[in-house]
Amino acid sequence: MADTADFRTLRELVATFPGRGGAPAIIAFGSGSPDTLSYDALYRDIRRVAAGLRRRGIGPGDTVLLWGPNSAAWVAAWFGTVENGSTAIPADDQYRPDDIAAILNHRGAKLVVTTASHAAELDEADGVPEIEFVLLDGAESDARSLHSLAQAGSAAVRDGSAAEEGGNASDNDAAPTGLPSGDADKPPVEAGQVASLLYTSGTTGTPKAVPLTHGNLASNVNALLRARLIRASDRVAVPLPFHHSYPFTVGLLSVLGSGAVVVLPSGVSGPELTRATTEARATALLAVPALCAALCSAIEARVAGRGGRAARIFAILMAVSVAARRATGLRLGKLFFRPLHKAIGAHLSMLGCGGAKLDGELARKLEGLGWTVLTGYGLTETSPVVTFNHRRKRRLGTEGQPLPGVELRIEPVAGQAHGEILVRGPNVFAGYWNNPEATRAVFTEDGWFRTGDLGWCDTGGFLHIAGRNKEVIVLPDGKNVFPDEVEAVYATSSLLGEIAILDNEGELVALAVPDEDAMRQRGALRQAELVRDDIERLSMSLPAYKRIGDYRLTREALPRTSLGKLKRHLLPGIYAGANVRERVPASAPLSDDDKRLIESGITGDVWRWLGERYPDETLSLDTSPQLDLKVDSLQWVTMTLEIERRFGIALSGEAVAQILSIRDLLEQVRTAPAVEAKPSGEAESDLPEVERPNIFLRALGALLFAMDRLLMRTLFRLRVRGREHLPGSGTPCVIAANHVSFLDPAAIAAALPGRVLRDTHWAAWVGIMFAGSLQRLVSRATRVFAVDPDQDLAGAIRTGRAVLAAGQSVVWFPEGRRSHSGELQNFQQGIGVMLEAAPDAQVVPTAIAGAYEVWPRHRRLPRFGRVEVVFGRPVTVAELGQSGKGESEAERIANGLQQEVARLLDEERRG
Repeated sequence: MADTADFRTLRELVATFPGRGGAPAIIAFGSGSPDTLSYDALYRDIRRVAAGLRRRGIGPGDTVLLWGPNSAAWVAAWFGTVENGSTAIPADDQYRPDDIAAILNHRGAKLVVTTASHAAELDEADGVPEIEFVLLDGAESDARSLHSLAQAGSAAVRDGSAAEEGGNASDNDAAPTGLPSGDADKPPVEAGQVASLLYTSGTTGTPKAVPLTHGNLASNVNALLRARLIRASDRVAVPLPFHHSYPFTVGLLSVLGSGAVVVLPSGVSGPELTRATTEARATALLAVPALCAALCSAIEARVAGRGGRAARIFAILMAVSVAARRATGLRLGKLFFRPLHKAIGAHLSMLGCGGAKLDGELARKLEGLGWTVLTGYGLTETSPVVTFNHRRKRRLGTEGQPLPGVELRIEPVAGQAHGEILVRGPNVFAGYWNNPEATRAVFTEDGWFRTGDLGWCDTGGFLHIAGRNKEVIVLPDGKNVFPDEVEAVYATSSLLGEIAILDNEGELVALAVPDEDAMRQRGALRQAELVRDDIERLSMSLPAYKRIGDYRLTREALPRTSLGKLKRHLLPGIYAGANVRERVPASAPLSDDDKRLIESGITGDVWRWLGERYPDETLSLDTSPQLDLKVDSLQWVTMTLEIERRFGIALSGEAVAQILSIRDLLEQVRTAPAVEAKPSGEAESDLPEVERPNIFLRALGALLFAMDRLLMRTLFRLRVRGREHLPGSGTPCVIAANHVSFLDPAAIAAALPGRVLRDTHWAAWVGIMFAGSLQRLVSRATRVFAVDPDQDLAGAIRTGRAVLAAGQSVVWFPEGRRSHSGELQNFQQGIGVMLEAAPDAQVVPTAIAGAYEVWPRHRRLPRFGRVEVVFGRPVTVAELGQSGKGESEAERIANGLQQEVARLLDEERRG
């Protein structure tokens, strides 16, 4: 490695490039073969760009704005700018034209170096000052291309060399040595000159311009080079954008300063990253926590897809590997998971993670998989690295120790358990550009920079980050909540793609984005209900004050910076409008396929019918029936039956479970099988036959019920009241009870007299009673039928109607799920639909008391205690419809039944 530990400016860093000759500096991937740029060629391009800028009258103090994706051309343009003594303004490639216009009007620039598409956007945008463009991706023949700028600079370099050497010089750019005489007209560059002006990410809504000098950046890179964070033999894959100081300093300046290779993937998708790491033989990957989490999740999903045995073996190997890594430092994961490493990159050994805090557990998983994980901490204002974990001295879950020459101080903050992190050192900027008020706010009187982050240092000097001081939510009772900690808990839900916690008028609330792939796997009928159940389940693992009181769903990705940080200042506005259903205007351009979908054939007929069904909605193909039109699982039943009657096609439960948009619905309609249209309601002959168990199943069922009766009466001291209210044999009956515990079915079964139990069938969630062969055997023996509210609720309702039509009884839990708190929940309308079609059935409201105290939802095993079952007075379907409230008859029946069960529970509590 060349010794660059003493360079004071970035020009001195560039001067080390010729000494590396034809060694590769950058390997850039695109749609074709990767392009490799040597250190010689990079040096030549930098000189030519710098000379080309001088020919255009751009010099010290002038600014050049760079707006485009990572590329070798971008690197040459940035270095060429600072080599010339000018200031570079790197802008996020994802910025909109009005963002660029704001920067140009705020700071101004002599030149914008960008792509052809961005230049066209700026040409059409309002408020953009007149500016000259240079195109990163322009053709060589294009006068506006970076190549043309460099060619003009090349001529200037040759002319200068010829003049000094009496006209005898030749173009020796292919093998430069030192600083050529043709660069004699270059203006001097000092350590205090501003090399780069960076605009902060704007997570707080107040982006500011951060000027970083040559000396700021050089001090940071020098410290990283001394620590040998990157070695000359490394090849570092950098998928993160160079406009951000973390990948720029660590992934570009430090890599080139060490003589290593910068590998630029063509994108951040899995295949793009894998291609770059494998083909370029990358040894390190620069990442952010979101990328690390995605990598780990993809690996775990791949293992889970191979079956339970593979998952168990993987879990055992992971546990052994993690333990060995922590105890001895051995990387057994490299051996255990060799095929995995071969697929991702056989040479990849190190993951550098920054930009945000990496969860310690995730870091340990990655280390268990065989990689070395290095983390650090920093800000744009600190160039950016403040602390880092050394290869040989690191502590997972921390942000490492300060860089040499960098000082930390923890200043107490009133009302907080941890103090604010203050920084001082040569890497710290001098102040925001043209913003003295903001500068005064972030510096103490004695010159320490206030980071705004809370944390502490342990006895080993390793920094721990507690959270962002400005992001702490202070609740009305004075309790402090760090939103990222709460988000980490709720984010473990497989049904959520994203979640953000925020404060809404003193209440902790959340914005959640459902994971559509997970929804399709689980069944799409009940998106909102499934998310609610998962959120309630996860809430139980948090202290009460950290639980969200409300949440709203949105299908739009949450706003983030290019490094994945939430732009929290935008969340309140999104939350406020999350219940406002925004549609794609009807006049929006449609593809030819979309036009055919809504204009012709049966799909066009269904599209027009949907417009008639929802006249107050502006529908688009992207409209979500569940989230936008509020179609629940029961309404899917009626909707699909109506489609069958009107259009003569049958949508199966499996098909409906895949529908997340109207486009999905029409696609399923297009491929659905035809059936004979039914002019009226479903005939009783269409109901499924009620299964009659054979002698073996009847014997097994009798044995299971006898064991249940014995256990419930001895271990849980079952007490039963109201048996006289149960109807006689041959009378169709629905026994509807509250649901608080796994013990509920067992309690009812033990409470029923034999004459009723023999003809009783049980509705049970498919995920429990039909999850395996043993469960299915028990279900058949005890006359349990499946309820699948996510994919085929209609099937369960038809089975329940068939049981009632046969003059037998059904036990149904109308809440649809166990209560988290023990309190009665709203009854789902499914029971109302079933009873509406069976008006002669009797309904026995049933109250179960004590089961929640014995075996609540959050306990793995039950306690011993008393359970009581109370059978109420039978009521007719007509009586329930008259007493209940709701818009439909089914809703009124369900509500009336809920009132009856609530009355029984209230009487039981008073008793």
